[in-house]
Amino acid sequence: MNRELHVTSPMMTGQDVLEVQTALDSLGYSLGELDGEYGPATAGAVRAFQRDHRLDVDGIVGPITSGALVTATAAQTHQAPSEKGTLALAEAIKHIGVKEDPPNSNRTMFGEWFGVNGVAWCNIFVSYCFRIAANYTIAEGFAGKADGVYPKGCAYVPTTEAWLRTTGMWLGRVPPLRGDIVIYNWDGGEPDHIGIVESYLGNGRFSAIEGNTSVTSKSNGGEVQRATRHLTQVDGFGRIF
Repeated sequence: MNRELHVTSPMMTGQDVLEVQTALDSLGYSLGELDGEYGPATAGAVRAFQRDHRLDVDGIVGPITSGALVTATAAQTHQAPSEKGTLALAEAIKHIGVKEDPPNSNRTMFGEWFGVNGVAWCNIFVSYCFRIAANYTIAEGFAGKADGVYPKGCAYVPTTEAWLRTTGMWLGRVPPLRGDIVIYNWDGGEPDHIGIVESYLGNGRFSAIEGNTSVTSKSNGGEVQRATRHLTQVDGFGRIF
């Protein structure tokens, strides 16, 4: 590679950018369209790759990162569960069976803690688990898309997905590990629902702990439940480090 790749305005473009995107995509790092433009999504995928391979995490493709991309294999990536995610999962499991009170009110202990009660709360539940168990605030300081960001976390699933993508913690639609954040998309529009992965079951199936779900209503069901889902139902997964 003859030049370092950075996020600039206008964006850097060319075959070298496309080759980096193709390598990242083949390794399971989701960055959207392979368009030959070095934008924030590509830089986010580079940061995730650098983190996983113990390189300086700066989102810049220089000689060291470029060389690592050439020699890396998919088997080397995404293999370690997140410690923070594992702690959040253990917290989530404690609350299985907790329901809204009164029914159909969206009022929960999680919304009361969050400071915004009586609203759809699946993302609030995930925020609660990470903040309480891992002392980690979902989307803290996120300026890319501020909708739903509060001092204790995030209440809006599209914002959480955008934050994961921007910060290099987005994995895409790959077999997940315990503690990963799962972002669901039921109809192909904006993402609808969120949970914490408990385990990958094989054959495209996984189990997750989710707030505000039920057997009959996946995105506004009023209870913390364990659910079995499919990779075809998700936008992808994020891993918090």
